[in-house]
Order: sequence, then C-alpha cells, then structure tokens
Amino acid sequence: MNKTAPAGEPSQSGLHGRMRPTESLSRPLADSRQRKLLMGIIALGALLRIGICFFAHLPVMHHDSFEYFKQADTLLAGGYTDFFPNGYPLMIAAVKALTPAHTIGALLLVQIAMSAATIWFAYDMGARLSGNVKTGLIAAALLAIFPSQINYVRWLTTEVPTAFFLFGGFFFYLRKQYSWAGLFLGYATLVRSNVSPVFLLLFIAHFIHYRREPLLQRIPLKLIGATLLPLLAIGFYCQNKTGKFSTAGNNQINILYAVTASGSYIDFGLADKMPGINTTGKAVHLYIEHAKADPTGFIKQKLANYWELWGFFASSANGGRGIGSRLLLGAGNLFLLAFGLTGWWMQRRNFNVALLILPFVIVTILHTMLFAMPRYTYPVEPFLLLLAAFVFVRPGSDASASKAQ
Repeated sequence: MNKTAPAGEPSQSGLHGRMRPTESLSRPLADSRQRKLLMGIIALGALLRIGICFFAHLPVMHHDSFEYFKQADTLLAGGYTDFFPNGYPLMIAAVKALTPAHTIGALLLVQIAMSAATIWFAYDMGARLSGNVKTGLIAAALLAIFPSQINYVRWLTTEVPTAFFLFGGFFFYLRKQYSWAGLFLGYATLVRSNVSPVFLLLFIAHFIHYRREPLLQRIPLKLIGATLLPLLAIGFYCQNKTGKFSTAGNNQINILYAVTASGSYIDFGLADKMPGINTTGKAVHLYIEHAKADPTGFIKQKLANYWELWGFFASSANGGRGIGSRLLLGAGNLFLLAFGLTGWWMQRRNFNVALLILPFVIVTILHTMLFAMPRYTYPVEPFLLLLAAFVFVRPGSDASASKAQ
C-alpha cells in the first residue's frame, strides 16, 4: 500500500515518481461537506439528464438508432448482422428482453445511469490523480453541467455507452484493477470500433513506462486478456453465424464515405454510385488514389473535417441546427481545447494524467482522416473536462486530504 502524503500534499510516488505496475494511486478522503457537495453534483447531473430525456419533448431516435434496433431484433431472433458494431445492439436486445413494452424509456434510464456514473468516475480520477479532492469535485461539476454531455444522453446512439465504457476503462486502470479495465475497454470497442487504437496505445505506453520492471510485469496480461475477451466472443459468434470472423462490418463503407467527405458534407449515397467498391481493400485504394490525384483538395477536406469536430462555430447540419446551438457547440469546443489541452500540458510529465490525452488524439486523427460529426467527440469530452480541472486548482491547496482510501 502507498504511504499517505501529508495534508495537502500529493503523493510523490503516485504523481511524479515511478510507481510499480501493481501499485494503485490513493484517493484523498473527502470531509462531510465535500461528500455532500459531490452527491449534490451527481444529483444535479442526473436531474438535468432526466429533464432533457423525459420532459424537454425532444426527439430520442436518431436515424442510426433504427439500424441499432434492427440489429438488436436480429440478435434476439438468433441471427447476426455484421454491419454496425454489435455492442449497442446487444444492450438494446438485453433491455428489450427484460422490458419489451418500455424499451425506449428503459434504455434512456440506462443511459442516464451511465452518464451519472461517468460523473463519479471523473471525481474519483481527478482526486486520485491530483491527491486533491477539489480537483475531483471540479471535474465532476464540469461533466455534470457541460451542455453536450447532457444533450446527447437523450439520443439512443452509441455516444453515452462509449463514453461510459471508455472512461470507465481508464478509471479501473488507475486503480490497477486490470481485469475490469480490460472488460470496459473491450466493450467500448464493441460499441464503437473507432476507439480500438486507444487500448492499443495504452498497452504500448504501459509497456514503455514500466521498462525497468521485469518483462512479465511490463506486459499487463490481465488487461490485455480482459480487453480481448469480449472482442473474441463477438468475433467468434459472428463467425458461427456468418462464416466470417468480424467485430464490425462497416469499415469498407466508412472508408468509402471518407473519399468525398468534407466537413458537414458526407455523401451517404456513394455506395450506390460505386457498387464496384465492395471490399475494404478497394475502398482504401480509392481513398489513396483520391488523395494522390488532388492533394490540395484532400488537405482542404481534412481541415474541414477537423473544424466539424472541434471548430468554434458549428455547421448548420444541413439546416437542422440553429444559431444558438451552433454557438453553444463552438463555445464548448473552445473550452475543451483551451482548458483541456492546457491541463494536459501542465501535467504532461505525470504518466497517469498524460494517458488521458490518448482518446482525444485517436478520435481527432481518425475522424479528421475519415469523416466527421460533432457527436463523435462526445466520448472524448470527459477526458478533456477532467484535464481541464487541473487548471483550476492550485497543487497542494486541499488541506483536508489527510487520509487516503
């Protein structure tokens, strides 16, 4: 067990020294006032999410939602659709089997619970990483009231589950609970396959950081094994049903869309226009040839994609997004980039904090190179908000952190 730091001082072994792979960061113990404040923050976050889901009279079904429900019905019928990753359809199928008459309402409640849990994760990780309860409380508060984190809970799409499982994977990783961390990271990939490079980079970073340890300790076997478990399970199930080992079958179409995608413009009818591009290899070849034929246009496309993800004035979404929504999205992006990246820079020499930038890097690069929608940044936002909390708290300012859990 780590020794407890003196009051108001973060543990040097936990923050700046080289911990062993099995040593968990301690979390400072909050006093009664801070515990009440935390419960109030989580309650406020939950109430805001309940309000937008059940009382704002806003739509909850995205056009992708109907496809997820179709894949869920196929799973319930004993079949398998190898298109969208089946992590979210599996959730829908489970809820539908339990409450067939109230599936949508029950799914919204599940997503509200997941989003509220990410607020707790943010508190625990912030306090644990900084040795300071205030950092955790600020991280939780930012996540509880951040507009996009509230708004997307009402959509029955992959945003909330991806954020929950991805953020939860890092939550358990910091606790050195590698089996749980792996299961969460693996299931995050089953929900949205574009986050798979995150756990690969995490494995590599872990291996390099603990390079002075014996080889078997440098390789997080529990983490790797637990991550692969849900992926292998769904892959072999797909093979049993379709004859092909796969965890997601939409890679080819996503690469094809990326050929002409530029910011908010995505030609979703491109597959019908190019029926001969029917394999991932052919789509990749077309993508490369497009880039070589018009490099200047290609670069402009990618810059437009980046702006669609992180720009300070969001697109109109083909007329479906008003000026107020566009400004609010842009202001949120400005806050996330300004404070999130500043917090990362301030803590860049702290290995455990520096890891939190991985989802931002992966999602930004991937969707800049493919195609972009503002909602694709949702699973990254908790990480940036947690990093932002480090900007607002002076190190060692929490005099109540006299004990560790």
